[in-house]
This record gives sequence, structure tokens and C-alpha cells, in this order.
Amino acid sequence: MSRTVLRATEITVELPPEQTMGLFTPEGERRWAEGWDPQYPEADRREGPGAVFTTGHGGHQTTWIMVDQDPESVRYARVTQAMTAGTVAVEVVGSDQHSTRVRVTYDLTALTSAGESWLEAFESDYDTAIGGWSTEIAAWLQQP
Repeated sequence: MSRTVLRATEITVELPPEQTMGLFTPEGERRWAEGWDPQYPEADRREGPGAVFTTGHGGHQTTWIMVDQDPESVRYARVTQAMTAGTVAVEVVGSDQHSTRVRVTYDLTALTSAGESWLEAFESDYDTAIGGWSTEIAAWLQQP
């Protein structure tokens, strides 16, 4: 079993690029991702390189650091204690006035044997899980 997983898949969001990328900030994701509840050690610093937040999403405590952010991409470093560490990136790969195609890339390394097991399950479900983001976002967009 590999200790590192590098996976990317693309999804389409029925919004223009600026609004789409806003959904991949910590607060933007809170709007559409069930159970996503970022907490900030510095409440006034929620975006931009160096912003730090934590999540308990998925039953694991994860620390996230925004590494880069521009109008068409965002990249985070993340560490899940005693499990995995790596990066997550979302970048625009195509758009028109009404929709945006983004590539979501996870590059994670297991820190322990428990992390290896988690990564194996994560990798086998990656395309389905990330593809589900489109469905979750579309459902959120349909809410009154």
C-alpha cells in the first residue's frame, strides 16, 4: 500500500468563476457541505495566505492553512493529527458566464498505519466523493 495519494478530478458548478471559488473558502464551504464547521484561532483572519482554521469534519481533527489564494485558485496545507498531511487545491480549468469547471486535487501522505488505511479508503472513493460536491452545491443553489 502506498503511503501517498495524489488524486485529481473535475466538477462543474453552475456559477461564474468568482462565485464558484467563493464556495471553496472555509466559510463558503460551510454554506453547502454538511457538517463542515471551520473554527478559527484568530477570528478576523478567515482568508488569504496564512489563514488558519480547524475542522472536526469526518470524525478527525484537522488543521488547515491557506497557502495560496487568487481569483481562480486556492490551495491549502492540511494536517490530520496522527493520520495524514498534505495539500488540497481547487483551480478553475474552464468557465463561461453561467458555469465553472474546477479541478480538485488532493496530495496526501499517511503519517501512521491508521493514516494508510484511511488513505486507501479515501482513494477508492475519491471520484465519487468529490463528484458529490457538484450535487451538494447544486442542491444548495436550489434552496429558496
